[in-house]
Amino acid sequence: MVHIYYGDGKGKTTSAVGLAVRASGCGKTVLFTQFLKSDISGERRILECIPTVKMPKLPEKMKFIFDTTPEEHLQFKKEAVALYHYVLKNAHKYDVVVADEIFSAVDVGFITLSDIRNLMENFPQDKDLILTGHSVDKSIIAYADYVSVVTKIKHPHDDGLKARRGIEY
Repeated sequence: MVHIYYGDGKGKTTSAVGLAVRASGCGKTVLFTQFLKSDISGERRILECIPTVKMPKLPEKMKFIFDTTPEEHLQFKKEAVALYHYVLKNAHKYDVVVADEIFSAVDVGFITLSDIRNLMENFPQDKDLILTGHSVDKSIIAYADYVSVVTKIKHPHDDGLKARRGIEY
């Protein structure tokens, strides 16, 4: 089954983390990958403690793409493409695979819609694939079994508040 959590609201990653914890609690193995994120996100600390959850290493720091130098941009693209290929190659080893913010990697041109279709079409039928991000092309939604839109009604960021450790990251 393919699950998609997308939109401009808070809770996409949290939903993916919750599903990973639930699956692990029921004895399933989980590959939890994150695109365009750094290793400092709080969810990573707890997921790393679960023996049935595999989390590939991420950069210690990650800038917003619009704040990167051309060299950093190219490096982040290489890392995103390598992570995509890692997921494609290793998905069959896990019961649940999370590709958090993979649609954001599409938004910035690191991964293509064709890559996403390829992942979904070649994903093992007896496994679950969870994809998150801000926006999703309608052609991708057609492939999914579950689609949830997370809509922002109000967010402190709109008033200039910075992300808080343990709440937003």
